[in-house]
Amino acid sequence: MAITETTLINAGVQLGLVDNEQLPELRLKARRERIKLIEAVTREMRFPVSALYQAVAELRSLPFLSAKDLKPNQEFIDKIPVNLMVRRNFMPVTLRDGKHLLAMADPDDQVSLDSVRRLLGVKIEAGLADTEALSSALRRSGISGGEVEASGSETGATEVLEEVLQDSYLRRATDIHFEPDDKGMRVRFRVDGHLQDFRRPLSVAEREGVLTRLKVLAGLDISEQRIAQDGGMSYQFNEWDIKPLDIRMATVPTRYGERITLRLMGQGTDGLTMEELGMPRQILELVREAVKAPHGLVLVTGPTGSGKSTTLYAGLRELDADDLNILTVEDPIEQIVSGITQVQVTGKLTFPGVLRSFLRHDPDVILVGEIRDPETADTALKAGLTGHLVLSTLHTNDSVSAITRLIDIGCERYLISSTVIGVLAQRLLRRLCNNCKEKGIATEEERQFLGLPAEGDPVEIWRPKGCPSCLGSGYKERVGLYEYLQVDDSLAQLIGEGAGEREIHENANNLYSLIEDGRNKIMQGVTSIEEVKRLSFGDD
Repeated sequence: MAITETTLINAGVQLGLVDNEQLPELRLKARRERIKLIEAVTREMRFPVSALYQAVAELRSLPFLSAKDLKPNQEFIDKIPVNLMVRRNFMPVTLRDGKHLLAMADPDDQVSLDSVRRLLGVKIEAGLADTEALSSALRRSGISGGEVEASGSETGATEVLEEVLQDSYLRRATDIHFEPDDKGMRVRFRVDGHLQDFRRPLSVAEREGVLTRLKVLAGLDISEQRIAQDGGMSYQFNEWDIKPLDIRMATVPTRYGERITLRLMGQGTDGLTMEELGMPRQILELVREAVKAPHGLVLVTGPTGSGKSTTLYAGLRELDADDLNILTVEDPIEQIVSGITQVQVTGKLTFPGVLRSFLRHDPDVILVGEIRDPETADTALKAGLTGHLVLSTLHTNDSVSAITRLIDIGCERYLISSTVIGVLAQRLLRRLCNNCKEKGIATEEERQFLGLPAEGDPVEIWRPKGCPSCLGSGYKERVGLYEYLQVDDSLAQLIGEGAGEREIHENANNLYSLIEDGRNKIMQGVTSIEEVKRLSFGDD
């Protein structure tokens, strides 16, 4: 038994997940494409169907059980007829806090709940779970008579891969991890910087079929399983009429077979402007001024996955590509920007080699995807010194340490002081869900973190709660934290004279720090204190 499509969609409308005015149009689209209405709704609004089950659970004041909660209580299962569990689609579970729940796909199935209570002789309450996740949990537990039925054939692999990629699209994932183990394969998505499980693990047969299918699509050697391989592909959904996914792929051999990681390029970041990145106004104006300078070097720093490339692309969109000759060298090209020339690094095309070639193509602006080595750094600095504007990235913890990083890799201080205009440091953290965030009074410890006096009027800050819109996490989408070091004449002189990080930091003009931006975003209700603390700014 299962909850009806109408009940799920109505719950979504009531909680603001589904726009009621769009339903007539989506009904027509579903009929035209011969798909279910619920599939058209979740695809258009971009959320998994489990969000609608969670909406029903919230409206009926029932616990919602995600896939990770569906771990059967074997003692209870032994007392319940298997055919009853399979036919009525339910399973007894015990949560970490010791609470017993009957995971059900139909919240109105009182008959099953009463039957289980009689059979077990214990108090057990109903909990709602997504039908597919619950059925999969039953199969994995051997309750439905064996392994998940799947074929390692081309057809089976194609269907499973489509299912995984559809779910990743609905969750707005940026990466997909295919992690082999002794039982098959775990599949996880990176969503807003955190990992979420796919609704079910893959069997051994599915694992082998999906791995082979992915390697074929990415143009990799399917017979080679002992070395790491890299590739890419454009994936067009078989059943959905949406634009193809641009995917970068990497494999590595492990004890249980090959692990594959997919990077889904440009998910939610294509077309972002600098206004939409969340920069404080004072930093935004300085960065805009820097990217419109006639020459020099502008750096964006931060760890892997902190949104550096997205910021650079937003900066390029600020420029007039019709009036300027803009060239980029990247590894890989993550977004296509209209009106500019973009070059992909390969075995024969290296960052320094392409950069030197660019200087013979009359450029106004050059973007270098990343400064990785002394040769690239030296060429970029000299290009900025000789009348070109160069934009690039570095891996450093803050803006000031970018200067010492350039020195460490062998760049001359006079070149750095003469060429670097400014350094933008950034991080990414999760936004609080606007649907469910709630206010609370800051504790003494929280006041201390925010730089507020221990005594004083109560201060309210926003906290995460969790709802169907954010899949219970309390967060939805991400926002940047920013710090900008403007290299003016006095700071340039200090750098050239051999100043260290501390002296540069102390003499920086109006340096707006990452922690300061984090505190402001907490007070504005953009993010939570836990998110900013998670980034570990040390003693700042």
